[in-house]
Amino acid sequence: MITYNLTADELLLVYLTFLAREEEGHPEYIAKWLCNGGQSKLRNLFESLKEKGIIHKDYNPEKYSPDDIEFNKNFLKGWIKCSGQLGKELFDNYPPYLTINGRMVSLKNISKKFDSLDEFFFAYSSAIKHNPEKHKEIMEILDWAKEHNHINFGITEFVLSHKWNDLQYLKDHPQEGQVESTFNVYESI
Repeated sequence: MITYNLTADELLLVYLTFLAREEEGHPEYIAKWLCNGGQSKLRNLFESLKEKGIIHKDYNPEKYSPDDIEFNKNFLKGWIKCSGQLGKELFDNYPPYLTINGRMVSLKNISKKFDSLDEFFFAYSSAIKHNPEKHKEIMEILDWAKEHNHINFGITEFVLSHKWNDLQYLKDHPQEGQVESTFNVYESI
């Protein structure tokens, strides 16, 4: 808000737009806001966002369509950096448990290295330089690793040791994935 001198209404509109654009999408939030008086503010908010350089100047606010709004790349990078969105997505998609000798062990315990989830989210985002494309690659590697039972370390180990690189290697060299894992599960958790 400070960097771009955003009002609360402008920030809310940006946030609702991002929610509506998500893969699963939440258009009901923007619809509710529009029906409760947001429609009358829409044109002025978009004009202000264009003047502040948050969205491209050629956007026509006559019809609200979240997917048609082009945001300034610098604003997007700052938003991603501050929102924790990438780290949250990793956390939500990471397997929660691993069974070792019939006992379930948490893979999402971050308390030994981080004071909060927000701190973890930011650490992950920083590790990938707040790059959404790199995040997308990592999520694809994570999905592959889960499918092939290659996740045998905690989420903090995954982030701090950039384990996605090891998993990418295993994916690219499947013959080596046949060998029993040499990771010490207890150390990495």
